[in-house]
Amino acid sequence: MSESISFIVHLPGKPEVRDELYTSLIKVLDAMSHEPDFINTYLHRSAEDPDTLVLYETWACSAQYFQEHHLKKDYRVDYEAKLKKLLKSERRFEWLEPVRGYESRTPRP
Repeated sequence: MSESISFIVHLPGKPEVRDELYTSLIKVLDAMSHEPDFINTYLHRSAEDPDTLVLYETWACSAQYFQEHHLKKDYRVDYEAKLKKLLKSERRFEWLEPVRGYESRTPRP
């Protein structure tokens, strides 16, 4: 099995720039979805804090490679520069270790 990583990113946005954070993030997600190492991402909004966006991502690479390679991609430069003014506190990466997976066995209509 090839190496892969999964992680959660918490982006606690400032209320006055909620739409700008969302728009900036969507541009990055669209661009990164074309990367050969990209597997998936799921974007959520926190039910407890509507200004906080939460991402779940899976990549076919190591955490070190992701940090050294993907976080420095050209399409992220503008986004990374904007983050300080868009976030009310530091973003937080939560690195995950796979334990076990389940998928629905119930057919969807």
